[in-house]
Amino acid sequence: MPRYKCVVSYDGYNYYGFQIQNDLPTIELALTKAFRDLLNLEVKIYPSGRTDRFVHAVGQVFHVDIPNNITPIGLLKGLNSYLPADIHIMDCTLVDKDFHARFSAIKKEYRYYINVKEYNPLTLRYMPYYSDLNLEAMQEALKLLIGKHDFKGFASAQIDQRKSTIKTIYSADLIEHESYLEFRFIGSGFLKYQIRRMLGIVVEVGKKHFLPNKIQEILDSKDPSDSKYILDGCGLYLYKVYYE
Repeated sequence: MPRYKCVVSYDGYNYYGFQIQNDLPTIELALTKAFRDLLNLEVKIYPSGRTDRFVHAVGQVFHVDIPNNITPIGLLKGLNSYLPADIHIMDCTLVDKDFHARFSAIKKEYRYYINVKEYNPLTLRYMPYYSDLNLEAMQEALKLLIGKHDFKGFASAQIDQRKSTIKTIYSADLIEHESYLEFRFIGSGFLKYQIRRMLGIVVEVGKKHFLPNKIQEILDSKDPSDSKYILDGCGLYLYKVYYE
């Protein structure tokens, strides 16, 4: 049975995350319906990971096994003809049977955007608004996140306790644009809410409510209640999934 690797981009604001949740609108539900409408098949979708409610994707990856003999370009065009306008298959390729969208990934890149110029209701779905931030202090805080750490203190308290909370962040960059800030994280993987919790503290540092070493304190305490400042999901984008 051929295996297809698909790269999908989506505006997550109208969805309750990626994973199917009964009849609630989710990305996986929309994809599953598109496969059903196109091929008259119920398929199992294997994503690189599950984005949360409101979170967007530029390069989410999933794989699927299909018994039909269909070309990758045919699958791409066919799915896009059935998908809603805010979900779009960007690329589709045939891959070996040992490829797995999640387990074959070696690192992931997420980006987060914050509007810092002036309040704009037209951009709130894509970048939250914060003003008068100390960028130098935020840069200092971000540096403390780089490396291999136990990020339990920045994770949701509801995560599966059997899963390791030790992750590696290879880079954590803050790029200043004319009207917005762009944060780029590349890491081995990320826990539920981890980036939004990390940036919640970084923004608090920018507001001068904490010193940059607050990051180290939370890494040491491993207590999720210390990182209760969680930024909105709508500013977060799964930008790219890296494979060998």
